[in-house]
Amino acid sequence: MTNQIKTYEVLIDRLSADEQLKNNFIANPKATLAEMGLHISNSITVEVHEDTLELKNLVLPLKSDSQIGTFAESAPGFKSVIQQAWQDETFKSQLLENPKATIEKVTGTNLSDTFIICVYEDTPTVKHLVVPVNNANEELSELDLMMVAGGIGHTSGIIANIE
Repeated sequence: MTNQIKTYEVLIDRLSADEQLKNNFIANPKATLAEMGLHISNSITVEVHEDTLELKNLVLPLKSDSQIGTFAESAPGFKSVIQQAWQDETFKSQLLENPKATIEKVTGTNLSDTFIICVYEDTPTVKHLVVPVNNANEELSELDLMMVAGGIGHTSGIIANIE
């Protein structure tokens, strides 16, 4: 495959349009990214998490990553959660250990008992990417609706600075 990707949004568009490509990406992200012109260092592990209507995956990037600017554009409300986690280890621990309760507390909203939120923390050697629900085929998740209603915006993963 010679179609190069330049942004995470382009990757997501391609994954949304091609179920086989999405499945290949989830099963072997580094090889799929390499086919798209993005080569990842052998020292980096890439983990892919797929959202569903009842499961939302969020990524806490490294504090040193400049990707926060890119991420903040797609999820401006989550930027404040990220910054709070970077500044407050107790809050960060709560976010990682019980993300649903922490997000509910921050937003002041109760989510359904069946809704699950997972938060993953990037490390220097592990990068997490999220494949969102294909909104062309699905409704927004409960968290997406809550975040949009609360002015937080749509959340998605990012692909910047994973080399």
